[in-house]
Amino acid sequence: MMQFLAAVALSCLTALSAFAAERPQTDSNAQQAADVLVELSWRSGIREAELSRLLANCNANPQSLYLCAWRNQIATDRALGSVLADKALRRPECRATIENRIADWARLRDASCERRTREKWGDGPIAPTARLRCIEEETARMTSRLARARRCDLQ
Repeated sequence: MMQFLAAVALSCLTALSAFAAERPQTDSNAQQAADVLVELSWRSGIREAELSRLLANCNANPQSLYLCAWRNQIATDRALGSVLADKALRRPECRATIENRIADWARLRDASCERRTREKWGDGPIAPTARLRCIEEETARMTSRLARARRCDLQ
């Protein structure tokens, strides 16, 4: 099931990357932020206008803090997907190997972040936000590692 979800996500991200490549790059950051807001709205069920208000000050309250962490986690996932799509286009022979490694890594990342969050925060109110931050940090590290990779095995 996880591989299926990863494949679906990769397909969506590949399509989004291809679509994004057709847009002028002058407003790339603004468009990426807007795309993340749309995705967060879809995932959370909160209207974009309300999300914008809640995201304006991440330290305003626990809900804003959590939503900012979720927004950042989505942005790093999208960045990883973009690098993955680029690698797949540049090295099609590596696509399956890299996708499988990323899917395995994502399972380990999630389990590790869950364990580390429970050890540090237990089931406290900050735990979900801390877990998202952990996932964001690990995903950013993998994105950098994947971007530098010269071989199919990510070494």
